[in-house]
Amino acid sequence: MKRRQFLRLVAGTPLLLGSQQRQRDTADGSVTRFILTRMMMKARAEGWEHLPIGELMCRFGELFLGTLYAAGTLESSDGVERCRVDFTGVDCFTFVEATLCLARALKRGNPTYEGFMEEVIRTRYRDGRLGDYPSRLHYTADWLYDNERRGILRNITCDLGGKPRQISVSYMSQHPHQYPALRRRPELLEQIVLIEHQINAHQHWYIPRESVSTVLPYLQAGDILAFTTSRPGLDYAHLGLSYPVGGVPHLLHASQTAGKVIVDKPLLDYLARVPTHTGIAVARAAEVH
Repeated sequence: MKRRQFLRLVAGTPLLLGSQQRQRDTADGSVTRFILTRMMMKARAEGWEHLPIGELMCRFGELFLGTLYAAGTLESSDGVERCRVDFTGVDCFTFVEATLCLARALKRGNPTYEGFMEEVIRTRYRDGRLGDYPSRLHYTADWLYDNERRGILRNITCDLGGKPRQISVSYMSQHPHQYPALRRRPELLEQIVLIEHQINAHQHWYIPRESVSTVLPYLQAGDILAFTTSRPGLDYAHLGLSYPVGGVPHLLHASQTAGKVIVDKPLLDYLARVPTHTGIAVARAAEVH
């Protein structure tokens, strides 16, 4: 996207959601259904299905500009896992997930709420199967690994010259009080510990922050950027999309600091202001045929 086009886009926000007050979805999800229908109508009218999937993810991401940041929208107080989606508020993961699943549903020729939810289940849960709470791919490293294994995306970090990275995830098992399902059903903790051990046994790669400048020319629109962290027990601290403005990769993401979905500063500038981000991993969505 050229800089002039970008400035027009930002000036034209809000597109669908841009209220300063979050209007929470109803229990039956009717608000999200309405928003999704509007998005898909626009996409079909403008022939977005013919775009490369990364560019398509960015187009859908633009429709979320101004959507307020909201954490914890996937959790159930009773500990029962339900596949929840709420477009009235997103966090960094649910934003990236939404753009990927909207793009996949449109590409598959099923641009409906039901088609979208099929894609959410396919990508959010281990082996694409909605089960109990541990079936959700809670850790980003697990989400990347499982979706790459099933051909939904490809982790290209190693191809970009990434370095091996040893991780030791334990945050969920060490802080179960922060998760309603684990508070309500402590018997699930044993499964979480096992999953953490499996994640730690996998090979992981990252591009150290001092080397990110060398990969900028190879980033494409819609590449999924996962930010590694120095915080103990965690694998990644943030997610967003690579979004070119004037040929320079920026970050399109749900920003907790800004409190909404924004196109942030150039990627290197963003990294410079978050010292706990130690680098990035890069994943690229696979085309849907």
